[in-house]
Amino acid sequence: MVGTIEPRFGAEVYVSEAGKACIRQNQGVEHELVLIFDDDEVDALIDLLKGAKAEIAEDRRVLEENESQ
Repeated sequence: MVGTIEPRFGAEVYVSEAGKACIRQNQGVEHELVLIFDDDEVDALIDLLKGAKAEIAEDRRVLEENESQ
C-alpha cells in the first residue's frame, strides 16, 4: 500500500503497490469489498467528484444566501 486517506464510514481509499487506486470497504461481511480503478477510470472519477464538490458548494452558497435574507 503506497498511501491512504483516513477511513470514513468503513471505507479506505488507497493506492496499491501496483499503482492502482482502490477503495476497500468492510461492512461486517465475510469478504471485504474492494473496488480497483484503472487509470482512465481514476480520471473519470476525479472529474465526477470535482463536479459533485462544485455542485455542493453552490448549493451551500444558495442556502446560506437564502437564510440570510
